[in-house]
Amino acid sequence: MKITDIRNVAGAIEESLISDKLSENIVQIAVENNVCAVIYNKNYQMVYSVDSLGVNCFLTRSPISDQKAFIEEYVIEAQAVAGSDYYFTMQNTNFRQEMIFYGKEVKVNLTEFYIFINAPIEPLDSTISILQDQFIYVTIAVLFLSTVISGIISFRIARPLANMTESARKLAHGDVNVKFDYGGYSEIDDLADTLNFATIELSKMDELRRDLIANVSHDIKTPLTMIKAYAEMIKELSGDNPVKRNEHLDIILSEANHLNRLVNDMLQLSLNQSNKLTIDTTQFFLKKKMTEIVGLFAGFTDSGQVEIEMNIDRKIKVEADEIKFGQVMFNYINNAIRHIGEDKKVIIKAEIIDKTVRISVIDHGSGIEPLHLPYIWDRYYKIDKNYTRESDGGTGLGLAIAKSICVAHNLNFGVISSEGEGATFFVDLPLV
Repeated sequence: MKITDIRNVAGAIEESLISDKLSENIVQIAVENNVCAVIYNKNYQMVYSVDSLGVNCFLTRSPISDQKAFIEEYVIEAQAVAGSDYYFTMQNTNFRQEMIFYGKEVKVNLTEFYIFINAPIEPLDSTISILQDQFIYVTIAVLFLSTVISGIISFRIARPLANMTESARKLAHGDVNVKFDYGGYSEIDDLADTLNFATIELSKMDELRRDLIANVSHDIKTPLTMIKAYAEMIKELSGDNPVKRNEHLDIILSEANHLNRLVNDMLQLSLNQSNKLTIDTTQFFLKKKMTEIVGLFAGFTDSGQVEIEMNIDRKIKVEADEIKFGQVMFNYINNAIRHIGEDKKVIIKAEIIDKTVRISVIDHGSGIEPLHLPYIWDRYYKIDKNYTRESDGGTGLGLAIAKSICVAHNLNFGVISSEGEGATFFVDLPLV
């Protein structure tokens, strides 16, 4: 690049010789290109000189008396190249700077002139021009390399994402056995972990859905089958026997009532979980309300099947939706009776903890394994997968309804149990 600049300077000097305008043009050209230049005639006499390098200029350092001896060998070399040019590099020992010496013979009006130019290789004023040219090459190289590298990176990122997309498509079509593979990047690995977790949860939901359909179908089919069977018995066998007919009608009514409770519970649960449940908060005395609820189980207590013990201070007053709280406690007590222990006892107690009242329903039955505790609030969840309908006519939705009401109230609720030691279902109400 520097040689090209020097040749351009030599060409400008030659044009200036032809037009006889040396003093006007050459100084500006020399300064712009950071060179020093001299012009000799064929008699080794200096015709013109211009210097923008000062003491760095190799051509102007020799004494006037030695000019012929100094320049003669360079003139001979210029003559030898026959109208072309030549150049070589040299070392400026004073400033430890590498320089270029350039020589060329030109003929103007049939007269030979010799142009010699000296310039440092390290450009000063021409730096911008050279760097601009270099920048073009560097830009092209960087664009090429960045395109290649970005293509490689994009492929490495896109391949696991494409695999995930294919797995997600399979998952959308119901294949819950798909697995999302890792892609070698932390973000993609995190996404794979999340999708794998979602797949596992969807698999659980799919199993729950199948169980739910099976259980609902069983609960609806069983009373319908009983109703149909006993209706046919009345028609064919007991229609004329008042005693048998009444027994069969009682069974039909019982099964119809169970079917009605099941439908009502399903509607109630659906309403609770659709965010349409309205809460009408009032203040009431806890013991009075619990006495009313326990009275609903008089059939069990009067027959001696269950003993319900209640330990609640009559002065305790709480704040909640009285009717819906009653539903929660009814389902708690009903669940305790269904899992009652050998002592046939259900205990209801109230404890004041800070500004809340914890109402607990305790049974001494077989208890619940820790594995099943998180799932007992789900609809139709059965610890024993060999599902059979409860003899007491339970619908399997009681705890799910209780949970939905507690969630709508923003109440703390839960269960404490261990296998073989019974269970304690509780809910916390604000103390008035």
